[in-house]
Amino acid sequence: MTWQMDATMLEMCSCKALCPCWLGPDTVPDEGWCGGALLIDIEKGAIDGQDVGGCRAAVSAWWPGNFFAGSGTARLYLDSSASDAQRSALEAVFSGKKGGMFGAVLGPAITKWLPAKSVPIDIQGGDVTSFSVGGVTKGTLTRYKDGAGQAATVQGTAAQGAFQSTSMEIASVKGMRWTEPDVRDWEGDSGTLHKVHWAG
Repeated sequence: MTWQMDATMLEMCSCKALCPCWLGPDTVPDEGWCGGALLIDIEKGAIDGQDVGGCRAAVSAWWPGNFFAGSGTARLYLDSSASDAQRSALEAVFSGKKGGMFGAVLGPAITKWLPAKSVPIDIQGGDVTSFSVGGVTKGTLTRYKDGAGQAATVQGTAAQGAFQSTSMEIASVKGMRWTEPDVRDWEGDSGTLHKVHWAG
């Protein structure tokens, strides 16, 4: 069977605004290496008939260089409020085992998957979007605005194509720190927000 979902994706990394990896494989992360995370808030979706609407997940990863160069180490965090069946279905999708965008993008980018963890995940929207993932991280994404007060957006980058995002809003995550003792801790100020439809 197949899967599909409509979701909001929050992305953040160890760079300053805006992470160079969005622009393609020939760019260099601010630190020379990259610590990054995706937080996914699923509005509606189903995986092999299992309803996953309202579920949340996070993927944290570290790369020795540009994201596109691969050799990443990653961990999947699944919302503890989800059922066992929902978490099992979500793990299969977000680890790339069920193909689609995550299989195409994270398959080449991640060499080592650490064991998944079940933790409380909270995401609260608005102009300032707050989030927390267990005891791993918490923070806010504050959208950059143009002179008219509209969200600053970017279109057409290489990584947007990979993540199937037609437009992303740029945000600051200043003060956010991601604690991942099995890899390395990182902090940064690069954040983006996306509305996506994924299927596999």
